[in-house]
Amino acid sequence: MTGATIDAQIVRRQVTNIIDTRNGLTFDIADYNPTPAAIPLTITNINAAAGTCTLVIDAGAWSLMSTDPQLEINATSCVGYSGRVKVSFPAAGSTPADDMVIFLLFLVRSDGVVVL
Repeated sequence: MTGATIDAQIVRRQVTNIIDTRNGLTFDIADYNPTPAAIPLTITNINAAAGTCTLVIDAGAWSLMSTDPQLEINATSCVGYSGRVKVSFPAAGSTPADDMVIFLLFLVRSDGVVVL
């Protein structure tokens, strides 16, 4: 990963029609209204030689509010975020620059526990 740059971001989405099936969840995902700005995720501990890094998930930066009706334990649709981690490799010799993308999806549901 020498010379590569890493960028990660997520954005709030509208998730509906969630069904827990034998093979996992099925659901519909759409743009959230009003459209929020993308939330950058922090990348730390980059070790280019080993090809490793740490993606920091700071829920405080996600604009989640305890009053959000989609966080209630009995909500039929949970809070959703989609995003990506993009690793951009520079050109090297005859090898052109290249981007690798990992897509992210977070479904956030409350467990009903309220901390006072």
